[in-house]
Amino acid sequence: MIQENKQLYKKLYKIGLPIALENMLYSFMNFIDIFMVGVENVALGLGQSAVAGLGLANQVFFIFIVSLFGVNSGGGILAAQYFGNKNYKKLRKVLGMTLIIGLIWGILFTLSAIFIPEKMISLFTENTTVITSGGKYYRIMGLSFIFVAIGFAYNMQIRAIGEAKYSLYSSIIGIIINGVLNYTLIYGHFGFKAYGVEGAAYATLIARIISTIYIILIVYIKKFPLAGDFLDMFHIPKELVRTFIRISIPVFIHELLWVIGISIYSGIFGRYGSTPEVAEQAVAGIQIVRSISSLMFTFLIGLASATSVIIGNEIGANNEDGAYRQTREIIKLTFIMSLMIAILLYSLSPLILNIMNVRKSLYGIITTLLLVECVLIIGRALSMQFIVGVLRAGGDTMWTMWLDLLTIWLFVMPLTYYTALVLHWPLFIVYFISGSDEFIKLIPCIYRFKSRKWINNFTKA
Repeated sequence: MIQENKQLYKKLYKIGLPIALENMLYSFMNFIDIFMVGVENVALGLGQSAVAGLGLANQVFFIFIVSLFGVNSGGGILAAQYFGNKNYKKLRKVLGMTLIIGLIWGILFTLSAIFIPEKMISLFTENTTVITSGGKYYRIMGLSFIFVAIGFAYNMQIRAIGEAKYSLYSSIIGIIINGVLNYTLIYGHFGFKAYGVEGAAYATLIARIISTIYIILIVYIKKFPLAGDFLDMFHIPKELVRTFIRISIPVFIHELLWVIGISIYSGIFGRYGSTPEVAEQAVAGIQIVRSISSLMFTFLIGLASATSVIIGNEIGANNEDGAYRQTREIIKLTFIMSLMIAILLYSLSPLILNIMNVRKSLYGIITTLLLVECVLIIGRALSMQFIVGVLRAGGDTMWTMWLDLLTIWLFVMPLTYYTALVLHWPLFIVYFISGSDEFIKLIPCIYRFKSRKWINNFTKA
């Protein structure tokens, strides 16, 4: 048992740390955008309205990336099991399916950025200044959706075969390019024109294109099992398509409706309070809190992603008892890590807010919201580990879909709406209610895990 745990921690470190660092860099990229456009400059349209607009534009991107994750999750589950079973031929065909679906999804969102950028932002707020800022950013940033879809498919498969470090390197390249171009294009340095919010969008677009090109080149240069020719990837047997659909459709519906629910929360907060100024403060405050929190929460995302790969590999290798034992150890680790991260986040928050030079009118709001966020992190980490890291890795996608959606849509969302827009409760209470589903889901998840009904080996099909 001790030896098995040592091997488990080695795998978690090898797979989880690169994924955690990659997610941290991705969150840091968003943090940099918010930090740089938050510097008050009326001539360039920078400041609180720009922060709110950029945050809402990234909410649309969040819808895209989470729904894309849902579509690709079936591919990730199958890839982990096929790699554990050493079936590399089917591994490449799974990549082909995720590329096809990702491209279709990416094209749809790109069209929304080209033709109706302001309409997309207006889904979350009625503030015309915020809509204008967000629309400018989304129109340009949205051209990256197709490249993100391609890169996402490759990155997910690379993680499934245990080569997550290259996905991390891709993100490092992206954040360096994004940071340099932000400084250059937002404020107008090195002889370039100052583009304001649009400069941040151009920087993000260019960084994502280059990151995607890098990850594709690595797959073929390193000759990973994923590297294949056109027919090898896109000549897909019907039975594999059926298996992929059976796993992916529940996850796609799950993630899409979940992220729509999260976006409705943004719409609720965008209409919070008695005046547009109060609503703008609420949106800006929450965006800043989430951007700070996500920097540290990425370690827990990395842990869940690594768990999914490890449990999938174990099930594919017909070691179902080992998958169950390792999950119990990982859940303990998740609780300890989430508690440490919550304490660290609250301890560092005054320093971070001072560095960001947050205006005084927002400081009190953000400080209170950060305390609530520290509590929510623990529940969020545990529920994510059970749902994304364990149960889905075993192919239990239908059960997790119903649990998540019923909790949000039948209970938490109506309560958030009522307390925010009817009862007008304090913002920090409403914010806690909007995240309370993470704790509610834990008891059903524990019972489901103990039943072992979540373990499905698709390599036997």
